Parts: sequence; C-alpha cells; structure tokens
Amino acid sequence: MPLTFHKFRNYNTGQVCYAPAGRYGNFQNIIKKLVHYIRYNIPRYYIAHVTLTVAENVTEVEFSNLHRVMTFIGQRLKRCGSDFKYVAVKELQDRGAIPYHVLCVYSKPRVFPSSSEVADSWRLGFVKITAPRVRLKLNSISNYIGKYIGKGYEYEALDVKKTFTASQIKQIYKLSSVRLSDAIARYGLKVAETLQCTYRRIFTKMINEDTGKTETVTLFTFPSEWSYEGRCDEPF
Repeated sequence: MPLTFHKFRNYNTGQVCYAPAGRYGNFQNIIKKLVHYIRYNIPRYYIAHVTLTVAENVTEVEFSNLHRVMTFIGQRLKRCGSDFKYVAVKELQDRGAIPYHVLCVYSKPRVFPSSSEVADSWRLGFVKITAPRVRLKLNSISNYIGKYIGKGYEYEALDVKKTFTASQIKQIYKLSSVRLSDAIARYGLKVAETLQCTYRRIFTKMINEDTGKTETVTLFTFPSEWSYEGRCDEPF
C-alpha cells in the first residue's frame, strides 16, 4: 500500500515539500507531541521499552488489554511521584501474533515495575522490559519505536484496529518547535497548555456574557510562507 503525503508550496520561492499523511503521519505527530512534552516538562527522564507478546497466534488483541497494563504502570509510577507518558505500536509478525511495543518515559529512577508484575496485568503472554543501552536523545525516539513499523508501508497495511495509541498530551504540543516556544513565551507554560490550536492558529473557548453561548476566540495566528495543496501519493 503506498504512503500518502501532505503537499505544501512556498509562496515566495515555489519550493515544494511533503509531510507524511495517513496512519504513519498521525504516528509521527504523536511522537512530536511526546517529544515536545518531555522537553518542557521532564528535565530528567528515563526510558523503558516494554514488549507485550501473546501466547497464541491471534490476529487481534482487544485494546482493553493494553489499557489495563498502561493503567497499572501509570498508577504505580504516580504513587512514586513520577510523571509518565507512553506511545505503543503494534507489530504484525510472520506467525500471526501481534505484540505491542511500548516506549515508556518517566521521571524518577528505579521505580518502574518488574516484567513479572507487568505480566500479571497483561495476562495474555510474555512481557519483556529493556532500556536503551544508550540514553536516547529526544529526536531519536521516533526512530527507536518506529523501527517496528518499517518505513510506514507495513503500518498502513496493518489491517487491525488501533494500530497505535499514546498518552493524552495537551493540544498545544502539536505546534512546531519554533511556534510552541513562541506560544509558551507569550502565555507561559500553564496557560499555554489550556489553549487549543491548529498548526497556525491559537484559540480558546469563551462564554459570551450577552448571549450565554460558547464562542471561539482567536488569540494569535502565525504567519506562514507555505500554502497547502492537498494530499498526494508518494512523490519520490
């Protein structure tokens, strides 16, 4: 299955650039939000790679099973005073089993539960927990977890529900690095996290005192030199 891309053209130079769309594009956006969140909220972070396998050859694993495990890990770390975020992807193996690969990021050392404790929560098979041998730089997170879905082709073709999932992260972190820094400088981190945004516009919801209705109020629009020209098949 071919990948699809968003196509942009520079107003001034005519230069064309492409950004992944579809499932793979959504996955990369989730990673971007995770990286931005860590950069501004977790100055000292730790990483665990959790592999959740199934004992039998199955073609689908209910999302509730993964949710149970992530809830268990999250509650354990929260009791220890640790922040916790994760991103999980499915890998379709030749034998038909679908394991989850989960990249967990947390803020305190020596508090992550053991593989046996996680297995008791998983209940479907085996659990393996490892840490990258070299401390991951933030920009390496996408490549590390993304290797389980190749360059995106297998990911688009993976015909199962919920091919990836991740922690809920405030919408403001979807902005580009430059625009996010600008937003935080303007409003402060706590206020910025309460705002909503598109890739170019920051807005909030307010109640009109005269009508009692909720209205959308634009706070700031970022200037852009790029026009959006729709989606296209792989251009390379």
